[in-house]
Amino acid sequence: MKIKTKNFKDIEVLEENIITFKNGIPGFSALKKFILIEDENNKIFTWLQSIEDGDISIALLDMKNIMTEYDPKIKKEMIEELGEIKNNLLVYNVVVIPENIKDIRVNLVAPIVINLSTNKGVQVIVENKEYKVKHYIYELLKK
Repeated sequence: MKIKTKNFKDIEVLEENIITFKNGIPGFSALKKFILIEDENNKIFTWLQSIEDGDISIALLDMKNIMTEYDPKIKKEMIEELGEIKNNLLVYNVVVIPENIKDIRVNLVAPIVINLSTNKGVQVIVENKEYKVKHYIYELLKK
């Protein structure tokens, strides 16, 4: 199937690449089906592109790539809807890219977890009290 997107033009979507969020994502609860798009120009970010609304794409970051000590503690019941968990879990953090790039930040408290074995995703709340909703990453990205 082909979809029109705001940021990536027309793209071909294969059924096996569609990730389903049973309850949507906070702020986009009506949208359930997404695909991951790797940014070819910037290998740091991945985009979660809605296939139901081409205008919606969410910047994601695998925090372990820039902050190796990031270790989210997630209760098992928060990810039960992802199905059988093997070694195919991806954990991404939502990125906010403001006009002033020095204010770029990620949400360490509510990562998006995707099970590649079942193509199901969910946004969870971690138990780590030391993590913040607004974690500024400009200096980390410069390294």
